[in-house]
Amino acid sequence: MEMPPGLEFRTADEVAECLDYGRHLPAEYGGWEKLYGRLWGFLAEASNPTPLGGDGSDGTVEYPCGRHDLDCDDKARHWWAKLDPVEQRAVAEAYRSETDG
Repeated sequence: MEMPPGLEFRTADEVAECLDYGRHLPAEYGGWEKLYGRLWGFLAEASNPTPLGGDGSDGTVEYPCGRHDLDCDDKARHWWAKLDPVEQRAVAEAYRSETDG
């Protein structure tokens, strides 16, 4: 499945915490907790995560636009292909529901 436009800027933790993907998972998947854990796992594995908010003095970013660096490997473009088709569909549908896209 192709990643929805705009999702590539979302970090694994943002998707885990902010999107309602659980309602888009089939019952046989076993609940939202499995995908939640996988998403947090991607963040834990990231060697170049998006800097957290701050004043910019210590490698953090002060403004949200500074979070758009796609080289940060906690972004969806780095972990999307690691999701199975069921997980991709659930995340994509939740993202589209949120963005009306």
